[in-house]
Amino acid sequence: MTLPLELPSETVHLWYMSVTDTRILLDNHLSVLDEEEKYRANQFHFERDRTRFILARGSLRSLLARYTGSDPALIRFKQNRYGKPFLQHPHSPVQFNITHSAGCIVHAIAYGTELGVDVEFVRNSAGLASVASYFAPGEQAWLGAADAREHDVRFFTLWVCKEAYIKALGRGLSKSLDSFEISLETRKGRKEGAEGIEPWILSDSENHAASASWRLMLFKPGEDILGCLAINSATQIVELREYGTEQIMHSLS
Repeated sequence: MTLPLELPSETVHLWYMSVTDTRILLDNHLSVLDEEEKYRANQFHFERDRTRFILARGSLRSLLARYTGSDPALIRFKQNRYGKPFLQHPHSPVQFNITHSAGCIVHAIAYGTELGVDVEFVRNSAGLASVASYFAPGEQAWLGAADAREHDVRFFTLWVCKEAYIKALGRGLSKSLDSFEISLETRKGRKEGAEGIEPWILSDSENHAASASWRLMLFKPGEDILGCLAINSATQIVELREYGTEQIMHSLS
């Protein structure tokens, strides 16, 4: 019997999974998917993509079932008009967001507050210069001040912060990358995060209160993997846990 999971208020659980972890059984996760998800899984050309999809959706169902007391196979989802998923059944205040990059999957789960999460493997960003051209002017200046060695880290730090915030808002591609600016300079009164800084929203042309109402938290679930959680500023505790072992890998607050 799978034990339920408790999630206190003002707390976020981040669940990290490695697709290559042989302790995680693919068939067990496939068995809880609905027919649409199984169909989507079979449409992938590469086996690694099929495996990642099955593990991502199966683990999400398993976690949500433990937080809500439901059967993972009976979980049902809905989406807003921009494609952000929410729980449809069972009715619950649980909010979640999922991200993956290569062999890494991360789920973010909280009660009653919107949140977004993004992870990326830090790699050569030279081919992504066109993406950086859509960043806010201040972000482009911060990125341009880096030497060649530091440029990739700075690019993906900005990228995960911006993606996490957009995902938390549930706006998708309708939110332009230059409509808000992330600062990665240390601000007085803010503690340093996982990368020696705590990023914050300097401005948002569509939400002038964003700086006070949202918090960005960097984390590193693995070697050369960088992630960011965007969450309501009332959140006090964020725990990064390993899926399968349930060990707390790191506390971000």
